[in-house]
Amino acid sequence: MQRAAVLQASLMISAILLSSIPTASADGPDTVIEANVTWAGDQSVEGTVRIVGGGHLTVDQADLTMADGSSIVIEAGGILTLSHAGLLAANPPTVIASMGYWDEANRSAFKVPGEGIDGPFDVTMLAMNGDSYFGDGAHIGGEAINLGTEDANDGSSHTFSFEDGAGDVWVGLTGFSSTSVTVASITIVVENGGSTTILGTDLESVNMKTAGDPGFSIQVDGTLSSVDSTVSGGQITVSASMNADDSTFDRVGPILLEGSEAAIDLRGATTFSGSLDDHDVRGDAYSTIYWGDDVAGSGGLIDRWERRVSEQSIQLDAKYVILSVGGIGPSEATHEIFSDENGTALVDGGQERVVEIGYSDGTVWSESATIEVISYVTAWNPESSGIGNYGGGSVPLTWEQTITMSSGVPYIEWESLDIEGEESSKSTSQSMPVHARMANRGTASALLYFTCDATVASIDEDGNVTETVAAADIGGYQGGRIEAGESVEMQFGWRGSEAGQASLTCRILTPTQLVDENAFGGGSMTTGVMTWTEPVDEDSLPMLPLLAALVVAMVIAGASMLRRASDAIVETEEEILSYSRDEDA
Repeated sequence: MQRAAVLQASLMISAILLSSIPTASADGPDTVIEANVTWAGDQSVEGTVRIVGGGHLTVDQADLTMADGSSIVIEAGGILTLSHAGLLAANPPTVIASMGYWDEANRSAFKVPGEGIDGPFDVTMLAMNGDSYFGDGAHIGGEAINLGTEDANDGSSHTFSFEDGAGDVWVGLTGFSSTSVTVASITIVVENGGSTTILGTDLESVNMKTAGDPGFSIQVDGTLSSVDSTVSGGQITVSASMNADDSTFDRVGPILLEGSEAAIDLRGATTFSGSLDDHDVRGDAYSTIYWGDDVAGSGGLIDRWERRVSEQSIQLDAKYVILSVGGIGPSEATHEIFSDENGTALVDGGQERVVEIGYSDGTVWSESATIEVISYVTAWNPESSGIGNYGGGSVPLTWEQTITMSSGVPYIEWESLDIEGEESSKSTSQSMPVHARMANRGTASALLYFTCDATVASIDEDGNVTETVAAADIGGYQGGRIEAGESVEMQFGWRGSEAGQASLTCRILTPTQLVDENAFGGGSMTTGVMTWTEPVDEDSLPMLPLLAALVVAMVIAGASMLRRASDAIVETEEEILSYSRDEDA
């Protein structure tokens, strides 16, 4: 009574003093802390306590009982300090659950405190609300017992019977496959009719975690500092900063760190117990976690911390690239994935996975996965080219949300495109020599081609200018192989199709597999302007020389024919004379 009177007087004095300074205000269901405020007496909290930027709430040597569904929100720039204080859920979770392991060494179990009980006794085990024991098993000594088979219930309870002198009994639990078996409470009924009910979290157990809903929540977008204080039965989510020294966290874990800016600093004789998962702290890939040498976790199969990554993707320049990702998660699995229409490949289907574990014994495991290119083939590196896959071979799978694979690919740039020589005019019946130069700034070879368009400007009798663009006659596609880091020169002829002033624009043909057509470089370049003219006589073979050559050829042919005829006549006369001599003989 004396303590209550003192407390009441203290609260009244505090209210009078604080009324002159607007440090806290009610905004609907919220209690808003806007400046320095100290709560030094035990009290109950309902609704939301919101500490805005510039506000600082100190709970000093007092216990705050947090009603179901209540919350404390620490906004950016706000501070909550717990000094020898407590944040205690009015109704904390009281259920325990197995960890899902079947082997005896890691099997979850709880102890029935039978020591000192005279005579036989029964123990009724009750599951968490909505849960069932069907398919679950219990293990007592060397005996395996099927749970949830009694006709008298719906599977939500099971009764064990023990003989006189059974003493303390350990009951192991195994669920269907790797599912959890829950224990909300046990009721011990002795032969004389006496009974005792013990909540799950009050039982001595091994390799079991807490189950159920947290009684309240704390959102830390500013700073939470705890010194020699206790937080029990609530959920803490940190996106900014939290530090604890010589503090106790009961049925709070895991404390959730959200984002790379989130940080937790645990020092002194800080302890965790009764985590609701198999770890006490859960962070993102790059959240800051400091775990002091004297900090004690829940222990056993409950790890100190986990880091997780979800919806992680690999971004490539091309679609339908096949990759193999090995060393994923604690099981270090290997998955084959491929890039979609957007060049995106999801790691492990985008599922959340563990990338680091701080085990309860102080050792740390970190994922060290790799990405292997199985098939990264485009029009620039067909299998027949001998260039091989793009992608750079094996690369580490980091913990970044998005990993960009841009190495091991070509990057082509134009250096020049010029008309050779000093001539600026040619007939459309002629060919203009063109000199192209391009470079590969990438790290892989490319077998590429380019095409060209001609832009011709013509002027009619009225002085009107008309431009036409059409495919240029350059003798087909031009191109070739360009090694990484190499500059190459290519020469080809350009034949005009119509008279007028014209320029040539050449464009590199990029692979259709690319998500962005410019991912491998390419682009176009344009020559200077030249003039194409209609063919004139000078462009043809001169007529007089042609006629003279024709006459000479005819004379030579006639002389040849006369000579052959004369030879034939001579041969005939000789044959006649020879025949006559033969007859005379």
